[in-house]
Amino acid sequence: MSDIRSTCEVAIVGAGPAGLAAACVLAGKGVDVVVLDEQQAPGGQVFREIEKVNAMRPSDLNPLGASYGAGIKLARRFRESGAYYRPGTSVWEITSDQESELALGLVENGNAQMLYPRHIILATGAMERPTPFLGWTLPGVMTVGAAQTLLKSSGLLPEKDVVLAGTGPLLYLYANQLIGMGITPQAILDTRPSASWGTYLFGLNALLACPGAMIQGSRWMHGVKRQVEVTPHVTDLRAKGDDQLRSVSYQSAGCSYDMATALLLVHDGVISNTWLSMSAGIAHHFDSLQGCWVPDIRGVGMTSRESISMVGDSVGIAGAEVAMLQGERVAHEVLGQLNGIGSTQPLPEPAALKRQRRLRRFLDRYFPPTSQFQLPLDDDTIVCRCEEVTAGEIRSVAARGCMGPNQAKAFTRCGMGPCMGRKCAATVSRLMAQVHNMSVGDIGHYRIRPPIRPITVGQLADMPIRRESSDAAQTGATIYDTLAPGKNPNH
Repeated sequence: MSDIRSTCEVAIVGAGPAGLAAACVLAGKGVDVVVLDEQQAPGGQVFREIEKVNAMRPSDLNPLGASYGAGIKLARRFRESGAYYRPGTSVWEITSDQESELALGLVENGNAQMLYPRHIILATGAMERPTPFLGWTLPGVMTVGAAQTLLKSSGLLPEKDVVLAGTGPLLYLYANQLIGMGITPQAILDTRPSASWGTYLFGLNALLACPGAMIQGSRWMHGVKRQVEVTPHVTDLRAKGDDQLRSVSYQSAGCSYDMATALLLVHDGVISNTWLSMSAGIAHHFDSLQGCWVPDIRGVGMTSRESISMVGDSVGIAGAEVAMLQGERVAHEVLGQLNGIGSTQPLPEPAALKRQRRLRRFLDRYFPPTSQFQLPLDDDTIVCRCEEVTAGEIRSVAARGCMGPNQAKAFTRCGMGPCMGRKCAATVSRLMAQVHNMSVGDIGHYRIRPPIRPITVGQLADMPIRRESSDAAQTGATIYDTLAPGKNPNH
């Protein structure tokens, strides 16, 4: 581990569109920038495995779409930028004490270490919104995002009896990608409610701002509907089977249906991935329109912690184009902070960014989160997959006086499993807010503490310690000293 650097000027967590764009600008200005990526190649989820697909499966580029192919240029620009890239690296901690030296806890090649940057940019992107419903834990039920990851990374396609359910642009994008590769889904069960006239007014505004994107989206939806049976306004979605998925049942237009299938792919939009930023003590608030927690942002990407910035979908879902534009703007803002200039006024927004925001305002209203997934009506619905806690159990402890998700952990263990609450946090907070007739923002979120990624006691014990740092800054050293006093040279 002695050959692995432990300091840098800027550390960027995430190699998606926002992180790559920021890295290119900073490296181009001569900044010592390190990009930390859990994946083995740059691109994030949007441009996942774009280099591999371009080199080894170029015939897949066309069905995957022009928006995916645009990642080739960005990945090439990043490779040539001079930024130091560390793939296969997990971040399990950011020092949360603002008086301590800024540090990141990493696991790379099975080894743990600390990285000490002057500034951190979090570009952690988004994650799929949890979709709890009866039967969603059965083998054979997956998310659309997971299926698309398999498609991009390995070219894996589902069988033709696959059923897609839920709502959101990704649902129809993925359906188009499947059709382009010769797989026509058996059905699409669209849970989106009817749009209001006000929503269509936002749509008109979006059409004027981004006609290309709106026309493309319309083509996706109409193209799918010409080839796939699309059932609108679906409710009461259920996956059925004993040991694995056998069929899916649902209601539409007052009628009940049952459809045999071995694979159900569900999607209900995406939410900001804020686990790392929350664990770092950054202030957040609940965005009622997007239905998720987002960080408090000043300027372009400044957070409540002066030395940590955030950018991309981790600050609010806006898409790849906005992420790249904001990544470049955040890089310039960070340059000012590193040079001691500060940022008294936000950098002006380019016209392209303003147009994209008008498009996002429409999409947020046209594809709202599905009420069935947000607040499961059936108390037998499992909310916490890890600990098998049901919606009824959450409602019960709330009715008995439990006032928030952190207190609920003591009664139900909900949120204490391997996913650390990623698959249940949003639902638990909503259920408790419903029982107490409070807003989700007032109910609160799980208290996220490091390590937010798996790390062993042995990895902590073997972690090298930078002794010249102040004792208060050495979070890793404190853990190390406690767990392995015999191996500490100071003992």
